Amino acid sequence: MGRMLGAFDNSEELDRPDLNKCPDCLCFFAGENCPLCGKVCPEEMRAGNRKPPKKEKRRRTSGSNRVTFVEWYHSWWFIAIMAFIMPVVAIILLATSPYEKRKKIIFIVIACAYLLLSSIGLGTIIGGIARIIDPPVNTGLSQEEYIAKCEEISAEEVWRSPYEYKNKYVKLTVEISSSFEDVDSYSYFGGSDKYYVCRVTGSDNYILLFDCIQSGVSNFKAGDIVTVYGEGEGMSPILYDYNYNEYSAPCVNIAYATLDGAK
Repeated sequence: MGRMLGAFDNSEELDRPDLNKCPDCLCFFAGENCPLCGKVCPEEMRAGNRKPPKKEKRRRTSGSNRVTFVEWYHSWWFIAIMAFIMPVVAIILLATSPYEKRKKIIFIVIACAYLLLSSIGLGTIIGGIARIIDPPVNTGLSQEEYIAKCEEISAEEVWRSPYEYKNKYVKLTVEISSSFEDVDSYSYFGGSDKYYVCRVTGSDNYILLFDCIQSGVSNFKAGDIVTVYGEGEGMSPILYDYNYNEYSAPCVNIAYATLDGAK
């Protein structure tokens, strides 16, 4: 039947390098003139002189009809379970999965955030932010100004009326019974908070001193006699043992303290 004289397609990606191409009709032909419009083929559109067309990259869409098979350990349900049980494994599975890069990055960030929260503790983060916004003691006063505002009271007064002294500047002299490094105890906000236990003289009752010291390092030990300057906290909730038994006690936040003696 002879050689085909022409071919036509409206796609820019179609090319016949062995044929001439009309720049107007996008028609391929073997002769000198376009069989559709009759235009003489320009030199740059002739076979052998024409630059190959640029192929457009096709974006993969989640709505495509392509079926992708993944291993069971790369399925979303398994990765979600591992994110709660073993976050590090979930991150590795996400990184090696065949899913879209953008989705992997989002879920890896979520898994890392969960790992951070589970390792540090949500209470620690919330407590830290709360203390930055509203510190337990006034940090805007000099030591002299702060001490001058403090009213001298006893540990028994704090124990009997903890809320009467809440947010008030107080001064009291006490004997340290123990600290939370000395007993199996820790606070609501993780293990970084330091409390001192001080027994009320002549009784089995105690108050807490929360270390917010503004100058130097306290490191008080059992038997130390200290004078503290701070602000009443009211009742402070704590976790007093590893069985998660909840206790609360009257508390004073220490801004400044002096060591008066030791037994």
